[in-house]
Amino acid sequence: MKKFALLITFFSCISIFAQNTIIEKDLMIYRPTDFSIKLNKAYTENMFFGLFGIKNLMNALDVNSSKIKTVVITNRASKNVVYKANYDVNNNLLVIELTNELVDPVKVNYTYKDGVLEKEVIKKGTDEKINQFFYDQNKMYIKNANKLFDIVWLEGDILLKKTYLDQKLGFEDRLMHDCRITKSLGRDINKVCYSSSNFQIPFKIKEFTPDVELKTEKVNLIEGPSSEIKLMSINKYQILKNNQPQFEVVLDQNKRIKEFKFLGNKTEKQEPINFNFTYTFYK
Repeated sequence: MKKFALLITFFSCISIFAQNTIIEKDLMIYRPTDFSIKLNKAYTENMFFGLFGIKNLMNALDVNSSKIKTVVITNRASKNVVYKANYDVNNNLLVIELTNELVDPVKVNYTYKDGVLEKEVIKKGTDEKINQFFYDQNKMYIKNANKLFDIVWLEGDILLKKTYLDQKLGFEDRLMHDCRITKSLGRDINKVCYSSSNFQIPFKIKEFTPDVELKTEKVNLIEGPSSEIKLMSINKYQILKNNQPQFEVVLDQNKRIKEFKFLGNKTEKQEPINFNFTYTFYK
């Protein structure tokens, strides 16, 4: 019986070790499925809104993206271009460009193979980084230029990820009761709870942030900011953080984004900014 118990312990350790290490070349397989297209969309959609930390909230907004060829976002006050994006006829993102109107300039090019994302090339000045994408069993694998390797999958509409450095597990997500919990070194370090794993308006997010006890080094997740997006009137939505309006989104009659407004932050002395969206379309 003792030998049997030791054997179970041995194989348990192997299992745990296997989960915490990978062999990258064994995962660099290109076997996409129809589900891989959904993974691609979750990865590439609403990139502009990620700059404001509201990508997940905007994912709940069911906008019309059909037949869009280009999107240009301008600062209404300065008339300067902030962001450009090009799409192919299948609504795959091809290029995004961010100008110095908002952040340091960056250009990202996407290439596709068999209908799914194969490569992402990120250019900042003379610096260029290339991320490669692979697929197998409804998961997406990303070999990053910065030596990280990601395993990405969806549960509902929530994008989850494991990140490896030098083939050893660094961070991993899990979904529990519609909460995405991130673990590192065996400890939960972040928690984000969604009102639903299938994003629908009104949609709410509650964040929990780590608090470390100095004596024991125990990590406690304490309640942090909350945010939500809700319908205010026909084609007009508002995003609130801690019950305070932060952004407004206005759609046109075709359910495409027409205006996006950052309402400003007096505490941090941030002035309001209004953005206009213009489109060209495939026939």
